[in-house]
Amino acid sequence: MNWEAISAIGQIVGALAVVISLIYLAREIRSNARSARLASVGTINRWLGQIASHPHLAEVWHRGIRDMESLKGPDGATFHALMLQLFHIFNEMYYEQLEGHLEPRLWREIETPMRDMIKAWSGIQVALVRRGLWQVC
Repeated sequence: MNWEAISAIGQIVGALAVVISLIYLAREIRSNARSARLASVGTINRWLGQIASHPHLAEVWHRGIRDMESLKGPDGATFHALMLQLFHIFNEMYYEQLEGHLEPRLWREIETPMRDMIKAWSGIQVALVRRGLWQVC
């Protein structure tokens, strides 16, 4: 066997290694994008879960979305914390959607109720205005 044949075999092996590496990389990127989507859904589910499992939070949320001004002291702070947390979640999901990490179907499932909530409940509108975020909705 001569050196040219050995060189050709080496080039073939090298080319195969590059192709295998690219396939592996593509699978990893797809897997990471799927993980990002699942994390987004998990975040909103955890937020909803904390309200559903804590009666006081549910009561503060219920009062706050209808009339934020009725909340005084710690209840007002609790509502503001819930709203800040929710706005942050929506913001992160919005940017994930812009970057193509969130499937359009999943984004519609989040965006539609989010817009409905903002339009329907004055407490959320007041919170958005106070945070200077009204123009994004």
